[in-house]
Amino acid sequence: MAGIYITRGMSVSIPHFSFRISESGEFEGDPITLHVRFDVCPTWIQIAKRHLDAALIAKANRNVAWQGTDEMAKAQALEVEFEASMQAIVAAAIAWDALYAVLREHVAIPPRILEKWRNGRTARYTQVAEVTRRAFSLTQKGASMLRGNLKNIYRYRDLAVHPSGKIEAPLLHPELNLGMEWRFIYFRAHNAELAVMAAATMLWDLAHNAKSKDEKISAYQKTLVERLKEIFPDSAPTVPVANSNA
Repeated sequence: MAGIYITRGMSVSIPHFSFRISESGEFEGDPITLHVRFDVCPTWIQIAKRHLDAALIAKANRNVAWQGTDEMAKAQALEVEFEASMQAIVAAAIAWDALYAVLREHVAIPPRILEKWRNGRTARYTQVAEVTRRAFSLTQKGASMLRGNLKNIYRYRDLAVHPSGKIEAPLLHPELNLGMEWRFIYFRAHNAELAVMAAATMLWDLAHNAKSKDEKISAYQKTLVERLKEIFPDSAPTVPVANSNA
């Protein structure tokens, strides 16, 4: 290759390098080989935030449409909000999958636990939470909160990726007070905001406040801090107060 293109957010390392002094007293070295890696965790949070912004706009448009009598406009407004909300939630879950991939390289999981995960088909959120707990030596309370939040995020992710094919009774839309398909209830802007901001807030907290005994994880935290500040330049992300009637 003529060269290597390095972008912002990419990690670069030199896995092997040595030099020696020849008999003539000159320095000799092996060719330098670079390894690169791009961390997609903050990228997916940025994507999630972008879709969340679209979902919140769609919610406002939906409110306007449902004040009128145009049924086509009402249906279209619901679809737009549904699509943006679903993509926002799925992207938030993928961000945590990406974090798991980074941490897993530096966290040793006992073979018996790995076997239990494989044989018991342990839920993805449980595995992600456990690796994160070990990476940062989280307290029992902190680990429990993390696991609970991830459980909710991955529940919605699973509904999007593996929806049921069953014909089911409609659910009550808490904002429109009308029975509808479950997708319009689960994948609406309110839930997307809860999921995305919870995912982002937990990442922000880990990056800024968590402590790791592993030097490589600590170094990763520093790069994650900078990436998250670019996505949330004004202030740290916060989770809105949950309200089923919002």
